[in-house]
Amino acid sequence: MKGFGARTVGTLAALALAGVAALPSAHAEGRHALVIGNSSYRPGYELRNPIADARAIAQQFSGLGFEVTIVEDSDLATVQRALDDFVPKAIAGDAAAIYYAGHGAMVDGRSFMLPVDFSMASFDQLDREALDTDRLKQALSSTHADLKLLLFDACRNNPLESRGARPLESAGAEARPTLENMFVAFSTTQGAVALDGQGDHSPFAEGLMANIKRADTRLEDVMYEVRKHVRDRTGGRQTVWIEQSLNKPFYLAASAPAAGRVTALSVPEPDAGQGLVFADSDRRRLTPDRLAGLDAARLRLARNEIFARHGLIFRDKALAAHFRKFAWYEARAADVTLTDLEQANVELIRKFEMVDSAPSAGFVFADSDRRLLDAGEVRGLPKQQLRWARNEIYARRGRKFKIKEVSDYFQQFDWYRPQFGEVELTYIEQKNVDLIRKFEN
Repeated sequence: MKGFGARTVGTLAALALAGVAALPSAHAEGRHALVIGNSSYRPGYELRNPIADARAIAQQFSGLGFEVTIVEDSDLATVQRALDDFVPKAIAGDAAAIYYAGHGAMVDGRSFMLPVDFSMASFDQLDREALDTDRLKQALSSTHADLKLLLFDACRNNPLESRGARPLESAGAEARPTLENMFVAFSTTQGAVALDGQGDHSPFAEGLMANIKRADTRLEDVMYEVRKHVRDRTGGRQTVWIEQSLNKPFYLAASAPAAGRVTALSVPEPDAGQGLVFADSDRRRLTPDRLAGLDAARLRLARNEIFARHGLIFRDKALAAHFRKFAWYEARAADVTLTDLEQANVELIRKFEMVDSAPSAGFVFADSDRRLLDAGEVRGLPKQQLRWARNEIYARRGRKFKIKEVSDYFQQFDWYRPQFGEVELTYIEQKNVDLIRKFEN
């Protein structure tokens, strides 16, 4: 079983593999896929198959003409960097796909993919430490590709609940309609685990590998065969769950497609001679000016050295080797408890990590799509700034504004690509819109 005795899931993992033309023989141009595999979690939570699954699926996509980026054993900031890199590459293509294998969790109706540095102690910091899988759909939607495909090979339960973890307070989350021409396949139903299988791959990955290259076969029929494979391999204990809004037939395999390629996106590694980034981050509150200008590698080190002081065991080989250079470091704990000051410093560093690769021109809050804003940073903004802050959340998603002043304002920025009359916001985006409105009124 994957993770926690099974593979736990966030919400969606997507593969966009289709030909644009209705004819199955047509070969699609502009195919892009992001493949994520997480295996090296903290001691006691390691997974056996996700890296092998991710590598195999990446090769399958490449064979179907996709330009594939693969990310292995990624922390939250690296996943976000991969998404920020993926969207502009896949803009207006024929197909955009995301595949995820690793730990996940469903809490109060929301699904999350868990990065390898997730604390695993509780869900108290879930929105800060994990990735709401609505944001995978958000990324696919932002590509405006003809087909958006999300494949999520992880459990859809709350694996830590049986271990005494406190879940998030009910967010009142409701199922949202799937965006047009989006196909989402979960490896299992809500509240269930996804089995690891007996071989080198999960039943879901096996099903994909066996069927994804079926020639002249519609996407829906391919996934029917994947569902049948998973059901047979698990003795009926696991059922693939599908959500889709296709308005025309798409084909995964075209006749003799040109091969794509697979490129690895690596986690930023520390320089060999790097010492402590902040020797006082355990006793002094960090400020934005001290973090300004730090690159992704040093931000990652600055965050992890806070955990290293408490003896956290690092599965990442580069981090483990880096901290072993210090006489004070003793690897002794699979999870650690931070002081309030240390936790505040971790959260501030993570904020900088999460916007490192995001567009910033014209934004009041460049990260309002990836974190919950707080009242303190919204309160006091001028009315016009509040208006732009609220509307930039919609603009980022490609909304066409009817008010000319608003439309003209966002037209000046390269990242704005108006396409939709209305857009579906993620949980985080909607919460931020609601917060900003409170101060506008």
